[in-house]
Amino acid sequence: MAARLLSLLFGGALALGLLFIPAARGRELTAAEHGAAALVLLVACGLFVHGSGFRFRARWIRRLFSPWLLWPLAFVLPAILLSC
Repeated sequence: MAARLLSLLFGGALALGLLFIPAARGRELTAAEHGAAALVLLVACGLFVHGSGFRFRARWIRRLFSPWLLWPLAFVLPAILLSC
């Protein structure tokens, strides 16, 4: 239960961060930054799916939306986006 709450909160934080990154930089995103932002958005969506408690029937999709995969990506991808 705590893992789902953490996923939901972290997904919300990522979504809000994506909203304010271009404004904080004072310029438009380049093509590389836009691609990285799209990946971060996919991870944020995955965190929302996990945080909402939805369980897939297929095992491989369940593993794809597990916190073991999403949480490390949620830490690494924004760092890549900010370093572009």
